[in-house]
Amino acid sequence: MRQMTAQIDKPMALQNYLRRAFPAMPPVILRKALENKDVRRDGKRLTAEEIILPGDVLTLYIDDKYLEDDTRPEIVFVDKNIIIVNKKPGITTVEEREGIPCLQDAVQKMYPEARACHRLDYNTGGIVVFSRTNAAREQLEAAFRDRTVRKFYRCLVWGQPKQGAGRFKAYLKKDSKAARVTIYDHNVPGSLPIETAYAMLDSCLEYSLLEVELITGRTHQIRAHLAHLGYPICGDDRYGDR
Repeated sequence: MRQMTAQIDKPMALQNYLRRAFPAMPPVILRKALENKDVRRDGKRLTAEEIILPGDVLTLYIDDKYLEDDTRPEIVFVDKNIIIVNKKPGITTVEEREGIPCLQDAVQKMYPEARACHRLDYNTGGIVVFSRTNAAREQLEAAFRDRTVRKFYRCLVWGQPKQGAGRFKAYLKKDSKAARVTIYDHNVPGSLPIETAYAMLDSCLEYSLLEVELITGRTHQIRAHLAHLGYPICGDDRYGDR
């Protein structure tokens, strides 16, 4: 249990406040805390949409290990041109919603000139490259745009692929309103071609660890394409089954 005063400059929903105050809190822990109404104000259990006001005194019935302020970015490499950061899951690369902390904000506290040259999803951890000069930014953005940079991801999936390695083509159609994509084996109106490669690194029981390379880089490509192949990422309740 922890009691704290909301250090904010404007009202915001409880779920947004918790994301801002504890960006390192795993999404599953945040979700459970909101579902269980583990935050109270004046003894009243609060819902996710409850409005938190500046100066509100809150009591959090959440394990302290999830309430640590672990926002300092892990710098892997830095020189006069670039900064390489190991992004942790549970934080966006750049600001997507006003007031919610992002990796770029944290890096800019140390290097104000830093600009992210590509992005990783909120729940994805790994290397993010920042530029420190305009020239470096132009070169890096061109490299990512022209796909001269190879991207590899490690994914724990459900199932054991029959092929230990493979390279697969398909077509992806995005539904922006539903915030999801659909994968097809053939071209359909509005779809875009995708290509994904993987190599199985290990397997145990019903699970496999894959190293996945994005040949193309479409929205939700890895999650949706692996699920389409029959190997959904563990814990992905959008394309798999939590």
